[in-house]
Amino acid sequence: MYSRNTFVMSFQYTNMVGLMDQCSPDRNHYALDRLLEPRSDFLDSYVTWVPPDYQHVHNYNFTSEYAPSPATAFLGYNFDTGADKIHPAVSDGDVWVSSELCSMSFSDLAGAKIAVEATNYLQHMIDEAPAHEPLLAALGGYPIGLKQHIKKELDNWKANDITPVFVFDGQSMVGKEQTTLHFAKAALAKTQKAWELYVDNDPEGAVKNFGSSGAVRVTDLYPVLREILSERGLDFITAPFSACAQLAYLDRLDTQYIDGIMGSQELLLYDIHDAIIIPPSQTEWEKKSFSGIIKSDLIRKQNVTPDMFADALLMVGTSFLPPFPPLLDPNITLRQPHTIGDAINMLRTSEKSVTSVCTGFSDILEMRDPEWLDKFRKAKMAVKHCVTVHEDGSVHVRDYDSLTHDNSAYLGLQLPPELYHYLAKVVISPRTLNSFSSLETFVFPTLDGVASDEYRKLVTKSLFPLKETTASLISSRINRYFQKNVLKVRFWFDNDLVLKIDLSGSPNTQADTWQVKEATFKAQESPTLSTAGKLSFAVLALQDEEFIAKTHLEKKPKPEAKPLQEYDVPAALNSVPEILSNALWRLLHLRGYVNNKHELTSWGKALAVTLKALGPSIKTYNDVNHMEEAAFLAYELIRFDNLNSRNRHTELIGGPLRGTDEDKSNCLLIGRTACLLKLRHQNIGYTGPLSKNFLSFYSIVKAVKETDRDLLQAIVTSMFLNNQADRHGNAFEEISQSLPLGSDINIALGIAVKTYLDDFCKLDSTPAAREIEKQQYAEKLLPHSVNFAQDLDQSFKFFDALWEGIKTLGENEMSNADKKNWESAKAFLDRRR
Repeated sequence: MYSRNTFVMSFQYTNMVGLMDQCSPDRNHYALDRLLEPRSDFLDSYVTWVPPDYQHVHNYNFTSEYAPSPATAFLGYNFDTGADKIHPAVSDGDVWVSSELCSMSFSDLAGAKIAVEATNYLQHMIDEAPAHEPLLAALGGYPIGLKQHIKKELDNWKANDITPVFVFDGQSMVGKEQTTLHFAKAALAKTQKAWELYVDNDPEGAVKNFGSSGAVRVTDLYPVLREILSERGLDFITAPFSACAQLAYLDRLDTQYIDGIMGSQELLLYDIHDAIIIPPSQTEWEKKSFSGIIKSDLIRKQNVTPDMFADALLMVGTSFLPPFPPLLDPNITLRQPHTIGDAINMLRTSEKSVTSVCTGFSDILEMRDPEWLDKFRKAKMAVKHCVTVHEDGSVHVRDYDSLTHDNSAYLGLQLPPELYHYLAKVVISPRTLNSFSSLETFVFPTLDGVASDEYRKLVTKSLFPLKETTASLISSRINRYFQKNVLKVRFWFDNDLVLKIDLSGSPNTQADTWQVKEATFKAQESPTLSTAGKLSFAVLALQDEEFIAKTHLEKKPKPEAKPLQEYDVPAALNSVPEILSNALWRLLHLRGYVNNKHELTSWGKALAVTLKALGPSIKTYNDVNHMEEAAFLAYELIRFDNLNSRNRHTELIGGPLRGTDEDKSNCLLIGRTACLLKLRHQNIGYTGPLSKNFLSFYSIVKAVKETDRDLLQAIVTSMFLNNQADRHGNAFEEISQSLPLGSDINIALGIAVKTYLDDFCKLDSTPAAREIEKQQYAEKLLPHSVNFAQDLDQSFKFFDALWEGIKTLGENEMSNADKKNWESAKAFLDRRR
């Protein structure tokens, strides 16, 4: 029989035995089929998601061991030796809640399916050993060993006959962006302290502060997990908004798709059945037992009502609501960090009312957060009326009948359900949809925290035309309300600066001229030595004038009865190569690499020269260094006046130090180009020199890459919205993963190239001596690199290829002074090969 202290979903359903008598496996398989097949009659209006296969429910036995989970620690790396450094793991959630844990053996969960909050799971991974990499905040990019650790954990799930179903966060709830900005600024203070310690030659202190800063946003790591889940054929879901709300819906669902939920303390806010499993630590994997919490037990121990418990949970802070300010004041809340018990005590002394508590601390609120009570009320309503995707694929608002007329204040503006479908399929990012639902978007703090003049110019001026194009591609396909509004943009480095993005543009006029079928472009694969759907193919194919002529939509005579009909309506694009190739041609057109005649512009021709020069290297090494994508990014950065030898920022540690000013400038330019490439590294945390100088450049690269990626996703989404691509197909996942600019690269190779040229490479060395110098560098400063000499050679070839393309540019594209700087850097590099 089921005991109340068991905390998986099978136990949580108090009527589970009766339910199993009523629901045969066949009946649930029928429900599963409904979920797998899109509703053909409402495809454009509903989101579909794929659940795990149905499983019979098992009897699970839990032990009520109210004790803290096993202590965990995470690994840091010494800058010089790579020695392990142990320090306490960052605490997740409320201290009191974490002390009220139950445990359960894996063997009791055999055959179970557990729905997992992806954000919380990834956060646990990067915060704890063995996946923790403390220098991630100093390098950017993805944790070097994250893929390997995810694969190992998934192997653990499989070995114990338990299947995870990951649920990713979708759009941000109202208040989440502001709360994220608040915590990101706090994390920035910690990373600045870490850099100070690094400059003061205290590597251990720097490692500790980098590792505990919390500066890395977990949502940036979603692509890594999704890619591995797809490779293994494991199901995952993207929620319309909160993953916690979606997990709660699955937890209470009569149709038994899952047997338990795993995630953060935030799940306690929602109408879950009772129990939450905590993501397992390395120790728990070894002991083969999960830890978890029982909501009803927590409420009973605090002797409060469920509503009062929920209010206290909101007061201690969530991902979409900052903590109640007096709880953060050590003069008021003596025990820090504060707990849910402290919030409950405040409520008990104030008529159990949050409003009364706020009245009692009005002076503190007025000084620290005058709008906190309003934020609280919005947060409470957002939880009450949370948005989830249901069994039939439709998007629903919980307790819809009691929804207030001002619901946009706490739920945001409603978007077409079809957009949620593309969000669920990862065709479009939450970042783009967030800006529409709130008519506001944020530029979040960089890892380096340096708001240089060139960075400010980039994010406040240079990138704005791209952002307007991205927004207009979507706004022109949906409700006209959005076309008549503007998006406000706020910036982390200036609280008073608010800029506006116009949504009335019509970039689809240019984009829609591309509707080339595979039968037309397939023959171009041979002369371009590339594959349809790749960036190099899209560029190099346009060097053929005969092919260009075939890319134009044929005009037809305008019938007098239909004066507005000018073009034949082409058939929708069906295959993945068709959709990818046309999306890339649209991107190149909108970015000015292709003109209205579908011919390459001067920038397009330069990019073509570079990609052609890189062809042999890309083919030989299977583009392991991500050269193709880097080439496009390099030209984008050049056009934005960011990839050059100027703005050396000698005040930032990690720049070139040897030789003349010209030598330093040359070395810096070569190192910056190498920052666009991937250093192959063993699956272990980075050990090597750091550079805040290059981390500042990484922030510029990341801003450009994210903006271009958003533009590319908006192009694809616009194609689907306008029925220019087959939206009834099943290739969304493949399309999403095949689009370029979706992965992140750290600055490790840029640092390595700069340091090698600045410190190790001797001008009078023979070629044989140079090979020894490379080996010595790798052994001393990059002991975990896979093949530094080869990566170094690839970075030099990448610079050569860029220079070949740059030489073709006229003065209208690049000033003679900048071109001479590139020429000087090329000569500098040739002398050191």
